[in-house]
Amino acid sequence: MKCLVGVLSMCMVAGGASATQHQTLHEHGTAALNIVVSGAEIGLSLSVPSMDVVGFERPAADDDDRALVAIAISDLSKPLELFVLPAEAGCFTTAANVTLTGETLGQVEDTEDGADKGDSEYHSEFQGEYVIQCQDMDALKTIEFAYFDRFENTQNLKIQAELADGSHNLDVTRENPVWDLPKRP
Repeated sequence: MKCLVGVLSMCMVAGGASATQHQTLHEHGTAALNIVVSGAEIGLSLSVPSMDVVGFERPAADDDDRALVAIAISDLSKPLELFVLPAEAGCFTTAANVTLTGETLGQVEDTEDGADKGDSEYHSEFQGEYVIQCQDMDALKTIEFAYFDRFENTQNLKIQAELADGSHNLDVTRENPVWDLPKRP
């Protein structure tokens, strides 16, 4: 349990750093994913512009928009369907928390002259925090990013990973959606 608390706190710190960095680097088509591996647990922290997930960055204007947001949160709450780990590793999700920041589910605001504020006024993003536990970490050799299949507007995942062998920074793309993990020391 101590390890889980440690991984969760690392995830929150990594997620906070990612969110801060991502706000200044907000780039449509690119998401940020932090990965922390500690023992048999994997912490993931995802930040992705809402434009890439639901197609807009303004407050939800109607029931259709709110439905898109709800579906996205549901899909993003299933990390093992987005970040596919080898079945032999016996991994399962122990925690998943997804939020939409910078956006409320209320109506679109009007400006003083009565016009709707456009998408450029808002920079909202989905943030996901996950903890995954695996029964056989030695079987964890790849991560397949089915994320690209579900969210077709994302072209690139910028990954920062803290693994047993050290830190890794890499980009995983739609064209090459698999990461061969380094061998565990």
